[in-house]
Amino acid sequence: MRIVSFGGPGGEQPGVLVDDHTILPLAPVLAPLGLPGTDTTHLLALWPTVRPLVAAALHDTRHHIARANVRLGPPVPRPGKVIAVGFNYPMHSDAVLGHQTAPTEPVLFLKPPGSVCGPYDPLIKPPETTALDYELELAVVIGRAGRRIAPADALAHVAGHMIANDVTARDVALGAGLHSPLQMQLVRGKGFPSFCATGPWLLMRDEHDERPDSEPLNLRLSVNGQARQDGWSSDMLFDVPALIASISNTMDLLPGDVILTGTPSGCGFELDPPAYLVEGDEIRGSITGLGELRQRVTDEDTALYGTTTTTTRTLP
Repeated sequence: MRIVSFGGPGGEQPGVLVDDHTILPLAPVLAPLGLPGTDTTHLLALWPTVRPLVAAALHDTRHHIARANVRLGPPVPRPGKVIAVGFNYPMHSDAVLGHQTAPTEPVLFLKPPGSVCGPYDPLIKPPETTALDYELELAVVIGRAGRRIAPADALAHVAGHMIANDVTARDVALGAGLHSPLQMQLVRGKGFPSFCATGPWLLMRDEHDERPDSEPLNLRLSVNGQARQDGWSSDMLFDVPALIASISNTMDLLPGDVILTGTPSGCGFELDPPAYLVEGDEIRGSITGLGELRQRVTDEDTALYGTTTTTTRTLP
């Protein structure tokens, strides 16, 4: 089952894709039963109970709406935490750190929930950066809470998977430079609004026979039609169960938390010469079975004072 959110920024409500063109809003299905139908996080926590009710209502056309007539927001509009993993693909890691010994534990950082946006929302380029870069990632959404989760039990805590673009302002993130790691500014460089586009949908694990867990997924990203990233989830240094086990040793994982599992090589800074994002660039990112995310880069001044705003669905 493919979970989406729709509506204006900050006012999204959850729905389910009946097919590629039709959404079933969940509020009118669940509210009469006294179940939360307007908050995706609560929905994920109750999914084992809610799923058969949603499945039974899928083809009740009374509440269907056309996907083309609404803005799709991030599938999880208000995640409690966005936990990102650095250096989880060897070639990308080598490009950043050189040929150093691989980490023995996942390298973690947090992105603010306010950086999350929808799959077709513009990517807002802040004036602080001239080195705006993309990072296509497989995102894992937690559905069942846990702490110190064993790798063998980890997948039982996963609600589903979706696409994410972990955008980075490289010059901001580097701060004083790699030679001064304590002065790096990862939160600033990765935390601006629109720096974590997700979607278009959250594919629940009960609908894909655990494919993102058991089969390699192809991650592809292009800029203005030019292929940039083309990697496989099987290249991760730490797979999803290992990531969940390691992260949950440090912090509670709660329904609606999002884990960004790392990016393959091909980012703009890795090219010769580097090719950073500028206003007007179109980004397209896809992962096997998870649809396609599409964004247009817009300067912050244009977004605030021009004709393009974050509420505009700029790409169909």
